[in-house]
Order: sequence, then C-alpha cells, then structure tokens
Amino acid sequence: MDQQKTSKWALLSGIFGIVAAVLLVLAGYGYQWNWWGLGTAFTWLLPGSGVLALIGFSLAVVFGFSRRNNPQKGGAGLVVLALILSIGVMSTIGYWFTEAQEYPPIHDISTDIENPPTFRAIVSLRADAPNDTTYGDQEKADMQREAYPNIETLYLDVDYNQAFDRALAAAEQMPWEEIVTRDRESGLIEAYDKLPWFGFVDDIVIRVDTAQTADSTRIDVRSVSRIGRGDIGVNAHRIRDYLEAVKDQ
Repeated sequence: MDQQKTSKWALLSGIFGIVAAVLLVLAGYGYQWNWWGLGTAFTWLLPGSGVLALIGFSLAVVFGFSRRNNPQKGGAGLVVLALILSIGVMSTIGYWFTEAQEYPPIHDISTDIENPPTFRAIVSLRADAPNDTTYGDQEKADMQREAYPNIETLYLDVDYNQAFDRALAAAEQMPWEEIVTRDRESGLIEAYDKLPWFGFVDDIVIRVDTAQTADSTRIDVRSVSRIGRGDIGVNAHRIRDYLEAVKDQ
C-alpha cells in the first residue's frame, strides 16, 4: 500500500500550532529569564502567539475540508495536534484577558485598610520594584471594599503566643517562596511569593496583635505585587487561602 503523502495544510497547521504554543510559553519564561522586557511580552509575543494559533486552527479546518474530497491525504495526526495546541493557546489568552477585565486595577490588598500592616525587611528586597509599599489613596481603598468585601481581619479567641504560633505555622504551610521575617516580639511575619510563568514576585506581611478583649488576638494580612497596576485577584486569593489555613491550625 502506498504511503499517504502528508498534506501541506496539515503540515502548516502543525507548524503554526507548535510555534504558537512555544511562543506563548516563552513570552512568560523569556521575561522571567531576562530575555526581553514586559512590554515585548505583552505587546508582541502574547498577541503573536494568539495570531499564530488562529492561523494554525484555520489551516486545520482547511485540511478537514480538503480531505473530504481526497480522503487519501495524510497528516490527520498533525492536524489533531495543531487543533489541541491552537485551542489551548487561544483559550489561555482569552481566559486571562477575561480575568483581567473582572478585577479592579489595584495590586495592594490588606485586611486592615485604615491601618495596613507595614513591611520591614521586605522593603530592601523590593528596592528596584516599580510599585512601592505605600498602600494608596482612598479611591483604591474604596475599590478594594467593593471588589473584596470579605477580606477582613481575623479574630482568634486565643492568647497572643498561641495566635502567633498559628499564624507562623500557616505561613510555613503556604506554597510561598520564602519566609523572610519571624518576629514574635513585634508580631510580624514577612514573606514573598514567586508566581510561575512570568515569575512575578508578590510580598506578604502578616501582623499579629492583641485585640481589645482579653485572650483575643487579631491577625491582619497584606499582599502586594512588586510590578503591575492590577493583579487579577491574586493577592486577594492569597490572603483568603492564608486565613483559611490559620483557621485550620
């Protein structure tokens, strides 16, 4: 039996799908590895991967129509691969674009808006960061209240030392990059977290303090991105996850 000749449409769709997927992955990791800047990644590479994925998807469709007239055309495996990769790339870009529209343009979230926990050791680590550690103005505070009304101080009916132990144990349990400060005397725990793909770094400060009632303690958390105007909800999700971990201790 003669071997089927691979269709040029199938070959091209496979090439475009593979290149689109590689470009999507490298857009983030290339920035993380200092191959290019964030502007290049967001302005050229991410949109470019989406365009290539669309072309790969379109070529796969063309192959499907052409094969109806000539079933002997080979390359079905390449087309399936192209469809999987192309749809994956377009879905990823579409998902994050949609997510970005749903969250407010803020990158600094705190359980205590009036008196946010302040960073200490972390300050020197983010000396070159575009975002500083100033919480922001009333407008940003109002945005947080509206977007994340359930980000609130956690009150525990335990004494200070027990609360600090639980706060530290929960922090050590979190999948964060490193805990920088464990200061029982001041009640501060500082850490930073490095996100996958683009490698964005966010900083976390936890403040343990006695509440107004006896044998009661309050825990406040603040999570701040070093770069970016918005955070796509990452900091708020991190705070929620941490406070749930404290409750489970």
